[in-house]
Amino acid sequence: MKTLFSRILLAQVVAVVLALLVVTVITRASLTHGFRSFLERQEATVLQNVAPTLTGLYEARGSWDFLRDNPAAWQRIWRSSVSPGGGPPENAGPRSGRGRLRNEAGPETGTEPGNPQLRWLRAPDRRLLRERLFLLDAGRGHVAGAMIETPDAVALEALQRDGEVIGWIGFEPMGNVLPPEAAGFLEGQLRITALALGLGLLVAAALAWWLARTVSRPVQQLGRTVTRLSEGDYGARAGRHGRDEIGALGARVDRLAETLEQNRTARRRWIADIAHELRTPVAVLKGEIEALADGVRKADGAMLASLAEEINHLAALVDDLQALALADAGALNVVKEPLRLAALVEQVAESFRTRLAHRGIALELALAQDVSVTADPQRLRQLLHNLLENSVRYVEDDGQVRLTLTGDPGARLVLEDSGPGVDDTQLPQLFDRFFRVESSRSRATGGAGLGLAICRNIVAAHGGAISAGHSALGGLAIRIELPE
Repeated sequence: MKTLFSRILLAQVVAVVLALLVVTVITRASLTHGFRSFLERQEATVLQNVAPTLTGLYEARGSWDFLRDNPAAWQRIWRSSVSPGGGPPENAGPRSGRGRLRNEAGPETGTEPGNPQLRWLRAPDRRLLRERLFLLDAGRGHVAGAMIETPDAVALEALQRDGEVIGWIGFEPMGNVLPPEAAGFLEGQLRITALALGLGLLVAAALAWWLARTVSRPVQQLGRTVTRLSEGDYGARAGRHGRDEIGALGARVDRLAETLEQNRTARRRWIADIAHELRTPVAVLKGEIEALADGVRKADGAMLASLAEEINHLAALVDDLQALALADAGALNVVKEPLRLAALVEQVAESFRTRLAHRGIALELALAQDVSVTADPQRLRQLLHNLLENSVRYVEDDGQVRLTLTGDPGARLVLEDSGPGVDDTQLPQLFDRFFRVESSRSRATGGAGLGLAICRNIVAAHGGAISAGHSALGGLAIRIELPE
C-alpha cells in the first residue's frame, strides 16, 4: 500500500464493504422486527378464531373440566379452529364432538386449505403456535395449553357468555426465536443480500480501479516533473491542467518551473553583470598601477585621485552587493524607531543640493512637517541617497527635481524629475538588478544598476511599497509608501 493507486483502490472497496454490511445489519434487524409485529397480529387473528369454538364448548359442557388434563382434546380443538368452517360442534357430547373435530381437521400432519387469514401457517408453525397457546378460567387459573407464570404480561382474549367472562386465551411470548417460515424468509433475504454484496464489490472494485488510475496518473506525472526539476531540468512541465485540485497543483508546479528557469537565467545574467562591473574598476586600477610601475605616469595628485575614485567605485559596488545579499537572505538589518520623516528627507536632500546646482538642476521640496513613521533612519537615508544619486547622474542639465512628502496615514514620498523619461515597457524593470535604460544610463555616467533594487528591498523590509511611473515634470516619478 505504498502507492496512491493502491490506497485509493483499497479505500473505495473498504467503504463499499462497510456500507453494504451496515445495510445488511439494518435490513436484518428491520425484517426481524417487522416479522415479529406481523406474527403478533396473526396471533391476535388466531385467538379471535379459537374464541368462538371454546365458548361453544363451554356452553355445551358447562365448565372447563373436560379440558383439564386432556391434551388430546385441546389439540383437536386447535385443529378445528384453524380448519375451514371451524367452529363449535353442534353436538356437545364427547364422542360426537370428537368425531366432528376429527372430520373437520383432517389428518394431523396434513396441510389444510385453511382460513384465508391463516394460510401463512404450515404444519411446523401450527405445532409451534399450538404449544404456545393457553387457556385460563375466569379467575385466570390454568386450564390447558402452555404454562404461563405471569398472564398479565401478555395480551389475552376474553371468552364471554351473556356478557360474563368465562375464561381467557392467549399465546406464550415467542421470545427471540422466530417461526421456521419467518427464519427461512430471513435466510433467503440474507442470501440475496450476500449476492448483492458480491456484485457491489465487483462494481466497486471496477469503479475504484478507474478512479485510482484517473487520480494517480497525473500525480505520477507531477512526480516525474518534480524529479526533473530537482535534477536541474527547468524546462520540465507537468502539461495538462484540469479543473480539480490536482490540475491546480500541476499549474503551480509549472509556474514554479518557470520561476526557477527565470531565476537561473537572472542568476547567470547577474553573475555576468557582477563580473563585468568588478572588471571595470579592477582593470582601471591595474592599468594605472602598471603605468606607475613602468614609469609611464608619475605618482602625482591626479594619479592618486584617479586611483581613489576607482577604489571608491569598487567599494560602493561591493557594499551594494552585500546589501542585496543580506536582503535576499532575509538578514537586512533594520532597527526601527519613531522619527519625523520631513527632517530626515530635508537633511539628505540638502546634502545633494550643491551637486545638483553644479549641473543647473533645481531641487524643490514640498514636505509635510507632521508626518511620523516608525522606521530605520539609516536605511531610509540609504534609500534617499540612492534616489537622489540617480537624479544627479541621469537628469539632464538645467533640469528639475522635486521631492513631495505627505502623510495620513503613514507616509507617501514622491521623487519626480524632468527627464529623460522611461518607456512604459521599461518601468517594471527599473527595480531589477543591473538594469539600466541604455539611452541615458550608460556605464560612463551611471552606476552598476543596483541602486533601485536596493531601494525596493529597503522599502519591503519596512512593509511598504515602491513603484515607478511618469512624472508631471516630463521624466521619471518614484513613489514610496511607508506604514505608520
